[in-house]
Amino acid sequence: MNRRRNTLIVVAALALIVIVGFFASRHGAAAMPVREVVVHYGAFRTKLPETGVVQLPRSITIPASAAGNLGLIEVHAGERVAAGQLLATIINDQLISNLHDAQDNVLAAQGKAQSVSETNGVLPEQNRSAVLQAQANLVAARSALTQARQDLVAGAQSGLGYGGQTAQEQRLAADTALAKAQTDLGEAKRTYDANQYLYAQKGISRDLLMQSKARYDEAQATYDQARSERQILGGTLARENAVLSERVRSAQDSLRESEAALASARASASESKAGDLQSARADSERAAADLAFAQRQVARLQVTAPLAGVIESVASQPGDSLRPVQPGDAVTAGQALFTMAADERYIVRTKVDEQDIAAVRAGQRAVVSGEDFGTATLGGRVVSISPIAQKSDDPSNTSRQVLTTIALDRTLPFLRDGMTVDVDIVTHDQPHVLTVPTDAVRKDDRGNYVFVVDRGRATRTAVKLGAQNDTQVVVLSGLHAGNIVVDDKAATVAANDRVTPAPSPSPVTSAGP
Repeated sequence: MNRRRNTLIVVAALALIVIVGFFASRHGAAAMPVREVVVHYGAFRTKLPETGVVQLPRSITIPASAAGNLGLIEVHAGERVAAGQLLATIINDQLISNLHDAQDNVLAAQGKAQSVSETNGVLPEQNRSAVLQAQANLVAARSALTQARQDLVAGAQSGLGYGGQTAQEQRLAADTALAKAQTDLGEAKRTYDANQYLYAQKGISRDLLMQSKARYDEAQATYDQARSERQILGGTLARENAVLSERVRSAQDSLRESEAALASARASASESKAGDLQSARADSERAAADLAFAQRQVARLQVTAPLAGVIESVASQPGDSLRPVQPGDAVTAGQALFTMAADERYIVRTKVDEQDIAAVRAGQRAVVSGEDFGTATLGGRVVSISPIAQKSDDPSNTSRQVLTTIALDRTLPFLRDGMTVDVDIVTHDQPHVLTVPTDAVRKDDRGNYVFVVDRGRATRTAVKLGAQNDTQVVVLSGLHAGNIVVDDKAATVAANDRVTPAPSPSPVTSAGP
């Protein structure tokens, strides 16, 4: 029994010696070298990296409007042009000949019409009264049409004996009455609700409560009536508008009949040459129409820029993509001659994975860079996000992607349509917050904490964290600017350990990325 007790005493003494030695070694050990960082206020930003393509917003194809042979080509690829600027000419002798013939035909038809008109200049006396009456009827028909159009615009049927307010005035009056009824209803409800509360608190009598209830019901009825009257008015005005439109059509028919009657009276007033005069005038009008058509055809021989922009390409010969079209080449109507982009600021289109699109919003800033940019970057903003998720172009990517458009704030001289660029969409931006490196944050069953270096010892300090990116995390509480924290997650630091700054050629601060 004594031997067993002695054995237990020896074991306990050895355990005590080990524990005392451990703590003595901890307190007496040399300070552990660790990376340290000073906590500062700075900018915090999270970015969504993507790859995008530079594009011009609008690109159009300019075709030949007429067949022929190319004359001069006035522009080349990459040239900036103004709206209406001549790009190329087309030679078509047949169209030019048609124009000359049409001009000659017009002169001949006008001469014949003038001759017939002079021959029939004197109307028989007995038909003058008919012409005067037809003229008076035409004036009256025009006046009636003018009045009908004015009534249609105003919405008033003065010709039907209604008169009074215009449709707009009636709508405004009905809208005003409806708005007043709505306001009165809101005030009556507010009073009734307040009285209900007062009545529940025994602040007013039941009679006063029922009076306010009656006023509320009356206001509700007035509002319902005003709304119904506004709806009825809308239907009434719509029906009246149909009547007014029919009056305009009727007045137009009357005007045409009056014009035809006047023409008939004038024809009857002429002698035997009345038919010749009408025929000559019809021939003159047809010749003028033929001339206008020929002029339009000749105008199509000039290919012009429909808008200001940049010529992107000059078409190649059909069947030979390496040979551009040249003067003398035959072209057909509709054949593409040029492609050009509108003179507008570049955009960048990128595809965002569906799991990231929730963080992207219109108006967010974006930074565009690329291998060809050197140190230069371009700013921009997200201007549109497609409502449709598309299948990824990468067969290995099973997630779908959403097309996102970024408008650039400015351009660079070497920027070209179709260039591939890197895009960083700024999804989170705080200009003045406390941050620490992510390697400084530790976690155990009590939550997140960091080691604050105080007089050469590591002090465990609980922290509340905010947003986080790849390198930084926002500290909402637990630290202050100027605190020094251990930025070394790999270091086996324990609370109250002695630490010393490890040498570093490029010390890291907590400033935002």
